[in-house]
Amino acid sequence: MAGLAMPARGPAAPGLVSPGLVPGDMVAQDLTQMRPLPRVLYGVTADGVGRLGELVASARHLPEMPTTRIYFRVSEPPRYYATAVRRLRPVSYLMGELLDSSDERHISVAAYRHRVKSYLAAFRNEIDLWEIGNEVNGNWTGHYRTVEKKLTAAYREVIGVKRRAALTLYYNAGCGDGAAELSPLAFSRRYVPRAVRNGLTHVFLSYYEESCHGIRPSARAWRNYFRKLHALYPHALLGFGEIGLSRPVRRHAIAAARSLIRYYYGLRIRLPYYAGGYFWWYYAEDCLPYSSKPLWPALRAGFQAEAASLRR
Repeated sequence: MAGLAMPARGPAAPGLVSPGLVPGDMVAQDLTQMRPLPRVLYGVTADGVGRLGELVASARHLPEMPTTRIYFRVSEPPRYYATAVRRLRPVSYLMGELLDSSDERHISVAAYRHRVKSYLAAFRNEIDLWEIGNEVNGNWTGHYRTVEKKLTAAYREVIGVKRRAALTLYYNAGCGDGAAELSPLAFSRRYVPRAVRNGLTHVFLSYYEESCHGIRPSARAWRNYFRKLHALYPHALLGFGEIGLSRPVRRHAIAAARSLIRYYYGLRIRLPYYAGGYFWWYYAEDCLPYSSKPLWPALRAGFQAEAASLRR
């Protein structure tokens, strides 16, 4: 499917991001060779690419062109994902998750830098957005100073080849794992260097309600939190980088999954720097094949709700 024309299913901003939101560290860089990304992202996560044909088919049947976030497993080399990247790119924007939080402790700073370089060498012109760190403030990721070194090294590599860099933080208000686990705001102030905060193009929150006592913050609460986040990341587009359930949906949990999709993809957060996203984690397991999985219609309706809520 390589070489197919990219579907025009949403307003795309030329270059990096929407006008007026160009990151300070990248103003002087030539970004014209990058595929434009729309301000609003309609996200799904592929935690594996074993069902590649179904992933490609589903992307073509969504009402908006999705951004597929590919989880690049720490144990796999770039060549493992080459076919998936080639086949998905014509029907989806692509976000590369370079290191999941569950893998953070299993790789050294030097090994992670090497990994980032190898993936950039393989897919620099195919991946539209590089996630340099995932849920980096989670207490399971290891020593924060080491996490800082990894995300900073990855940021420098990505920006060094003039590509977009994203960071995902773990939202834990009301449900943190003790005083040692910092909030997204506190972690950002202490462990994300100012140069990185000023140069990131996207910053996301990961949030799982079932891991947070079932708390569902209101749209107003989310809006206020994103305003605080914007003060720390003034040049980035903001949104959600991960939502879902802790395991693939089972029959008894379908109603809960539908409720999550309906609520988050439909959030009305009217901020000029809000980008949506959401990136349902178990998309492959829960929604494929699209023709038969009961959660697929909810995800499709979620895309429609996001468009209605956020499209200007």
